[in-house]
Amino acid sequence: MRSAPRIFLCLSLAMLTLGGCGDKRYPIKGRVHFPDGSPLKVGRVCVVIEPGKTGAWGYIGEDGTFTLGSNTPDDGLPAGTYRVYIMDPEDSRMMGKPRKANEVIPPLIHPRFTSPETSGLTFEVPKQTEWDIVVQKP
Repeated sequence: MRSAPRIFLCLSLAMLTLGGCGDKRYPIKGRVHFPDGSPLKVGRVCVVIEPGKTGAWGYIGEDGTFTLGSNTPDDGLPAGTYRVYIMDPEDSRMMGKPRKANEVIPPLIHPRFTSPETSGLTFEVPKQTEWDIVVQKP
């Protein structure tokens, strides 16, 4: 049983390394809405940590608000500049509801906001920790 403490130590070190050991994290919250002020009520706000990898996200609530997390639901982000996009704005409306064959669900937001390459949304942490995200309809 002497190997148990070593295994625990190795796992602990691996978790700290993956979790950004020592990086100060800043709580991020915000609101997603349309130009008229009405909230986007579904989907996720996603953050690109490095090219091709989503590193943090948060569910959008009925009032359009969200908090971001990567290791836990609201643990925030380390300092940096991040590209942001909205994921699942239409699929979330149908969760738990049966779909008809070949049913097309019209998008709630313009498709450009669903990709980090086209969204145009960038935020600098810690300078910006409360994000106001305005999206347009299709």
